[in-house]
Amino acid sequence: MSASSAERLARLQGKIIDFRLRPPTGPYRNFFTPTVVGSVNRILGHSVPRSYTISTDPFPQAEERALRALIDEMDAVGVRLGVMNGRHSVNRPVPVHIEDADLAELTQRTDNRVLGIAGIDFDKPTEEIIAGLDTAMKEYGLVGVCMEPGLAREPMYADDERIFPIYEKIAELGVPLLFMTGPLAGPDISHTDPVRFDRVAKRHPTMPVILGHGCFPYVNEAIALAFKSEATGIHNVFVSPDVYAFAPGGQGYTQGINWLPNRFVYASAYSFCGVEESVHETLKLDIDDEALDAYMYRNAEALLRGMGA
Repeated sequence: MSASSAERLARLQGKIIDFRLRPPTGPYRNFFTPTVVGSVNRILGHSVPRSYTISTDPFPQAEERALRALIDEMDAVGVRLGVMNGRHSVNRPVPVHIEDADLAELTQRTDNRVLGIAGIDFDKPTEEIIAGLDTAMKEYGLVGVCMEPGLAREPMYADDERIFPIYEKIAELGVPLLFMTGPLAGPDISHTDPVRFDRVAKRHPTMPVILGHGCFPYVNEAIALAFKSEATGIHNVFVSPDVYAFAPGGQGYTQGINWLPNRFVYASAYSFCGVEESVHETLKLDIDDEALDAYMYRNAEALLRGMGA
């Protein structure tokens, strides 16, 4: 028997880890424009987060006030840590570059409440990318890597051989790798086909691979990868459905969390959903209490523990 939402929230206070939370500041604001954020929240039936709205105010210190509001929103629902991802997306209406140094600065500005994972700029030579990963982890203190091969200048699939040396470096560093998947992860949805990530994860069985946006709309296939990891140990895949848990067909993720609680990672995908709204809506899902604890913080905690987070 599941506890009530209020009881669950009380039990989770100060424990939740949000694995995809992009603060409404600097380069994130250049990409997550009011038009984009308003449109996605409207489609998903969410309100635009108050902290994001503050960041759009045409007044001095709007960004600092927005950051303070974001932390208040995290505190209100017991989110202990957020994880923000670097990104280098050139095949978008507005190219965006969120550098590792930006992430390190934001971690300081949020008093270590929001941690960074390095983005991969495929415009750079592979040797430079690999050297940059050492800098990101060892000098900037970032806690993982985010990759978006379908959004490179020349879109690639995750199992493209040109990326293999980068995977080898990530595996050597012993950090989690977060892929951007989902319907916006490339020029067509073939770039989110889970078979691509299956192949990558199998080549590096000890490297944690997190499927951000849950490979939506390939819900069952993503769950199958989670099952494969749990049952065979030939790779180490986690599914993070975030906002797509509330999309048509997303109820499959809820079933997956109950079935394979050790293979799912919670995220709000802020600013495509508010921090508070995401937690409250998640607690309404028909998830067993033990599975919910694993989903909301235990799995992410284990992923980050090796980085001292």
